[in-house]
Amino acid sequence: MKKLLSIIGLSALLFTSCSKDNDTILVEADGKATVSFDAVFGIQDFALNKNFTLGTNTLNFNKLRYWVSNVVLVNSKNEEYKVPSSYYLIEETGAINLTGVNNDLPTTIYPATKREDVVLKEIPVGDYKSIKFSIGVEQKYNDNLSLQTGELSQLNGMTNVSWMWLTSYIYSSLGGTVTNGTTSKTLKVETGLNANYKTVTLDFPATVRISSSKATSIVLNADISKSIDGLDVYTTNTVGGSQATAMTTVATNYSTKVFSVKSVN
Repeated sequence: MKKLLSIIGLSALLFTSCSKDNDTILVEADGKATVSFDAVFGIQDFALNKNFTLGTNTLNFNKLRYWVSNVVLVNSKNEEYKVPSSYYLIEETGAINLTGVNNDLPTTIYPATKREDVVLKEIPVGDYKSIKFSIGVEQKYNDNLSLQTGELSQLNGMTNVSWMWLTSYIYSSLGGTVTNGTTSKTLKVETGLNANYKTVTLDFPATVRISSSKATSIVLNADISKSIDGLDVYTTNTVGGSQATAMTTVATNYSTKVFSVKSVN
């Protein structure tokens, strides 16, 4: 009887220990990360209808829009995870009248919108060290607007029918006014065309674990003052398909100067 009781007691102890051990096992699954594109102008927060000084010019904006596409996360083993259908319109804009922007569009008003965050889902478990993304839309979709994926659409006013006599996406659009002294001009700085599709690569200050065990946040600074670096926007207040050199300058600025990592956790 004593032996039987000892066996029963030992079995109960082992069962309890196993149960406690099982309670502490954490199984990681695919995770998600929120990428924030925090717009600034130099050391100031970017905002619409606010004056910013750049050299001898005063700038006031009513629109900031750009396509972020083909997001890639690189892990500590240099393996790349390409986020499927990752096409996102980042913007801060007042209401836009789209009538006449594209003949296929009915009379419509695009509402005032502010969007800085992108949520990347189903990211494989891992330690990630960098992020890549492009500004614009690659040739496959840029040359054929009937092909759609992610958030690509003609219904948001980010297409153009006048560049090179072809319809294409506007990759980035910055609008408002530029004032020098007592004279103001309309400011319209846009990029597009296949040659100006550029990729940004940013290293994190340290690797970040992405899994189902926690929420991950990646905050990027988007310094809009850097997008017009090298231009006198009072003299060249319009940048588009007819200003090829200036457009290339702006597109290159987006890929090399505008974005930096603010925080990762």
